[in-house]
Amino acid sequence: MTVIVESCFPQSTRKRRTVADLLASRRSLNQKLILQFAPFSTRISWIVIAFVAMLSYLAAVSSAAALFSGVVVGDPFEARARAMVDTFTPAQLLGQMCQLTLGTVMNSTTRELNETLVRQYAKQYVGSYFNTYWDQGINGRYGYNASEFRALINRIQEITLEETNGHPIIFGIDSVHGAIYVEGAVMMPQQINYGASFNPDLVYKIGQITARDTEAAGISLIFGPILDISHSKLWARTYETFGEDPRLASVLGAAIVRGIQSYNQSSACLKHFIGYAKTSSGHDRDDVTMGDFELLNRFVPSFKAAIDAGALSVMESYSSINGEPVISSTKILTDLLRNDLGFKGMVVSDYNEVYNLFDYHRVVPSREKASEASLLHTSLDMNMVPLDTDFIQHGLKMLETYPEKEARLRESVVRIVTLKLKTGLYENPLPGADYVSLVGNEKDREIALEMARESIVLLMNNDSALPLKKKASVFLTGPSADNIGYQCGGWSLAWQGYSGNEMFPNGISVRQGFEKAGGNDSFTYFNGMFINGSVSDKDLETAVKHASAHEFTVVVIGETHYTEKPGDIDDLALPAGQVRYVEALAATGTKVITVYFGGRPRLLGSIVENSVAVINGMLPCELGGQALVEILYGDVNPSGKLPITYPKDPANIAIPYNHLITTRCASDSCVMQWDFGAGLSYTQWNYSAVTLDRTIVSGADDTVTATVTVTNVGDRTGKETVMLFLIQPIRKISVPNVKMLKKFEKIELNAGESMDVTFTLSEEDWGVYKPQIGKGLHRIVEDTNYVVAIKPDTECNVYGGPLINPLCAQFRINLSGTPAVSGPQSAKSPAPIDITGLNGPAPLVFTNGPVPSHGEDSSSITEERIDTSSVTTEAPEPRNESAISDDVDLDHLPIPNGEVETLEYDTDYLK
Repeated sequence: MTVIVESCFPQSTRKRRTVADLLASRRSLNQKLILQFAPFSTRISWIVIAFVAMLSYLAAVSSAAALFSGVVVGDPFEARARAMVDTFTPAQLLGQMCQLTLGTVMNSTTRELNETLVRQYAKQYVGSYFNTYWDQGINGRYGYNASEFRALINRIQEITLEETNGHPIIFGIDSVHGAIYVEGAVMMPQQINYGASFNPDLVYKIGQITARDTEAAGISLIFGPILDISHSKLWARTYETFGEDPRLASVLGAAIVRGIQSYNQSSACLKHFIGYAKTSSGHDRDDVTMGDFELLNRFVPSFKAAIDAGALSVMESYSSINGEPVISSTKILTDLLRNDLGFKGMVVSDYNEVYNLFDYHRVVPSREKASEASLLHTSLDMNMVPLDTDFIQHGLKMLETYPEKEARLRESVVRIVTLKLKTGLYENPLPGADYVSLVGNEKDREIALEMARESIVLLMNNDSALPLKKKASVFLTGPSADNIGYQCGGWSLAWQGYSGNEMFPNGISVRQGFEKAGGNDSFTYFNGMFINGSVSDKDLETAVKHASAHEFTVVVIGETHYTEKPGDIDDLALPAGQVRYVEALAATGTKVITVYFGGRPRLLGSIVENSVAVINGMLPCELGGQALVEILYGDVNPSGKLPITYPKDPANIAIPYNHLITTRCASDSCVMQWDFGAGLSYTQWNYSAVTLDRTIVSGADDTVTATVTVTNVGDRTGKETVMLFLIQPIRKISVPNVKMLKKFEKIELNAGESMDVTFTLSEEDWGVYKPQIGKGLHRIVEDTNYVVAIKPDTECNVYGGPLINPLCAQFRINLSGTPAVSGPQSAKSPAPIDITGLNGPAPLVFTNGPVPSHGEDSSSITEERIDTSSVTTEAPEPRNESAISDDVDLDHLPIPNGEVETLEYDTDYLK
């Protein structure tokens, strides 16, 4: 007899092992446990070691039992976990499901560990701790270094192992742009900058560094990446996302998950599942309103990509969707996450969110009922309680009424223990000893610097004002010109971040960047303005005097540090004082170069017309000052692209580039300051006409290959992100989007060099998910025309006749064999597009063209074909996303024997 066992790690392969092999491997593991635990602490008793060995033996027996009962064991970690969890009492199960903040076991006076409390919680089998104990600077210190974290967690583990018969805790922390709570670790730019880089390889490396530095502190569970899709630009967590595009977030999210988990004692924790970013008011934690079509096609893809990349844990969100809190939603946390997405890992609540059912959402009358609701209705595994263990008593009370739910608790704890096993905590409860000396090394700084260089976006460069000459006369000013804290934003050493430089000893402000580049004599610095825009008359007079004496004035403006609810604002406009400051400086005749550091795209107003150049640095963090100055002087050629639309007017702050075509403004087009993907270079790029290898797709497995030749026609080496968008002019299942990014590639070319860039599209790109949850992901593919559009020019005139833009090309899906309906034709002209002159101040304009939604891969996804080309006598009324939701059953579209049912409606108006 044999049993199949399969490792969770991507590198592993399926192996056959006999029962004897399983038992032998357990004996080998027991020997390893003794070797690992003995040096860990002499205070861990041999009884504990023996008990852990016994648990390993029980796991082997459990696997053997499964074998003889005919069960195939696919995950040895889960089998071992199940054997362990079978020995837990209900109270111990609930204890494992508790996650306490570190502050609950710290002495507030001495700032030392309260071992009595640790032991008390250990006896309750508390399964996890999280967070740092630092929220302010003390004697020039702003956090624990890796060794100090290790000593603290080491003692928590020792006590826990003694009191739980060998079951370790798992420690979690928000390492969201590097190991931001580990003193000395290199802090990377914020995640919005990762989006602007369009560089998944660099993002993967950052994931590796983040995991390694976090492990060096003895921490395995990383609360990140953030996979929310940005919506309202007011939202205080915009900068924590990859931007507003599902495909970009999917590619970068999968890359960073792989990077984090390449260190096998680290787990990524995807957050915040799901829809959290679509706040209606722009305020944090607002209710979210949307239908299932939007949920599945806009917000699911990034999570699905990360789950497919192997993510081991997920954090649910603070939000409610259509009035139902996610934390108590069967639909979201069971039907969608577990059933449709097939996620088998651990799910943790966000901070206090179970109790928020009473404290915040007000859908239950007490915290006890809040605990009951989350346990009865969801598959939540770990409750970030975070301040006490009352949850244990609440759960026991629930079991008095619902004793059958003990099995549900046991399954959650199996997932928790499986995660601990997969991250190696039973073998080594304090990972990362070999990485302590690597924290903050020079190679990490180079990666952080490279990300800052590749993500800073040059948005306007009138008359090629940049790059500056080395001898240029420069006046540097502005509230963010010498403040590294403002370059980093929230989640930097502390939850809300810091203002200043002293807490960032390895950072470089813009002022320090100028000093490093050319010394103090290369520029003049003065600033009297505060970040809120206030400045005294005397300081304003001094600044104006300096500006009038210099050819160029670099004004560094932006936002203070913030995150979550404390970062709520009601107006996206910059503080009026900052705008007036730029106006006053420009009035002297100096050439103003405006640099913006901030976590969301604040409205610039008259700043644009009063500047010769505008740069959006977003939040490049510690090394942002150096990267910016290198770009200003041309030592680095800018290559960042906006991962989010930059609005011009307050009415348009919640309109992403890929909005539905029915989202229209008074002029029938919505004017934005800069479009998604905008970003200039110091060199010039020429794009050939795009070509397709086929124009008819008649087979389900057919692909379409698009090719465009990109040439660097400038005089310096540069990097360019080539972007392919897909447009579906007519979509029956939902109003189509204007366009959707489907593929991108960042290339580097020397002056005069050319490259053929090829993208392959498949049904994963032109299909959309059917709006149903709990029945499995079901992709709809419509028989109709599709248009490929390549940036920099995606205006394809899809509703107005022939496609005259050479960067647009059309193909047709024709799986049902229906004759094609006339529509816009592919561009005939082979003339290339020269984007040399895109430096002017004119804003880009959205026109109301179309496109498709975002499909993702899955072997489990079923498919359906819909023909949109046939003709009936009348056209139905257009439907919006919310109209195709729970109340619309599309199951009347059968696919008998794999055949396609043709759905007909009038398309004569396209002829």
